[in-house]
Amino acid sequence: MSNESGVGVSTRQPPAEPAVVTVSADRRSGRITDVLSQYSLIGVLVLLCVVFSLWNPKVFASTANLQTILLQQATVGLVALAVMVPLVAGQFDLSTGFQFGLAQSLCALLVIRQGWNPLVAIIVVLATGALIGVVNGQLITRLGLPSFTTTLGTGLVVLGISEFLTQNQVIAGSAPAWFLNLGRGRLLGVPAPFLYLAVVAVVLFVVLEMTVWGRRAYAVGANPAAARLSGISTDRLVRQSFIVTGVLCAVAGCISVTSLGGSSPVIGLGSLLPAFAAAFLGATCIRPGRYNVAGTVIAVYVIGVGIIGLQQKGAEVYVQDLFNGAALLIAVIVATLARRRKRAV
Repeated sequence: MSNESGVGVSTRQPPAEPAVVTVSADRRSGRITDVLSQYSLIGVLVLLCVVFSLWNPKVFASTANLQTILLQQATVGLVALAVMVPLVAGQFDLSTGFQFGLAQSLCALLVIRQGWNPLVAIIVVLATGALIGVVNGQLITRLGLPSFTTTLGTGLVVLGISEFLTQNQVIAGSAPAWFLNLGRGRLLGVPAPFLYLAVVAVVLFVVLEMTVWGRRAYAVGANPAAARLSGISTDRLVRQSFIVTGVLCAVAGCISVTSLGGSSPVIGLGSLLPAFAAAFLGATCIRPGRYNVAGTVIAVYVIGVGIIGLQQKGAEVYVQDLFNGAALLIAVIVATLARRRKRAV
C-alpha cells in the first residue's frame, strides 16, 4: 500500500510471539507460586516428620509416638477451630483458652467429685459454653464493644470462676469406665480424640465452605459494611460465631477430661497462644489469605510435631513458647507480604 506521494508504507505489525511467550511464562510462574503457597505447610509437616525420624528414629519414628502426637494435639486443634470461627467473621475471641479451662474443670468437677451422670454433665458443660458465647456476642454487638478487649475481660472472669470451682487444685479420681473410654479408646489404632477432631473439622468445613451461613460469615469478615448493605444481618452472624466458639471449647474440655481422667487449673492459660498461632498460620495455606479449617488443622500438627520432636531430643520446656511465637510471627509476615503482592498486581 502507498500514500499519495508514492512513498510505500508498510502496514505489517511486528511479531507478537515474544509478548505471548512472556505472558504465558508469567501465568505459569503465577500458578507455581499459588500451588507452593497453598501446599507449602503440608511440605513443612512432611519435612519435619522426615527430619525427626532420621534424627531420633527409635523414639519419633514409631507408631506409639504417632498416636501420642495425634492424641495430644487433638484438643489444641479443637480450640484452634474455636478461635478461627470468630476470625472468619472479623472478630477476636481471647476468652477461648479460659473457656476451655472452665469446661474441663466443670466437667471433671461434676463427674468425678459430684458423681453426676456423665451425659448430664456434658450437656451442662455444653450449655455453659453456649452461654459464654451468648454473653460475648451480646456485649460486642449490642453495646458496640471491641471484641479484643471485651473477650479478654470475659476470659479473665471465666478464669476466676474456674479457680473458684476448683479451688485452684487438680481434680482427679474415679469416673465411669465408659466415660473415660470415650477419650482413651482407639479405632484401628487411631486415638478417639483425633477422630472427634476430624469429625468437627469436616462439619465445620462443610458449614463454612458449602453453606449460605459460611459464605455470609466470610463476607462479614471481609467487609462488614458491604455485607450489611447486601442484606446480611451482621450482628446476628457475629453472635452466632461466638456461640459456636463457646460450644467448641466446651467439647474440647469434655474430651480432655475423658482422655486425662481429670482436670488442671492451668490448662486454659497455655492453650490460647497455640490456638491463635495455628489459626493464623493456617491462613497461609490451602486458602492463602483466608482463615480455613484444613489449614488450621495442618498448622496445629506442624507446630505440635516441631515441639514434640525437639522435646524428645532434650529441648527445654520453653521451646514450646518459642515455637508458638515463631509460628505466629511467620504467619503475620507471610500474610503481610501476600497483601502487598496483591496490591502490586
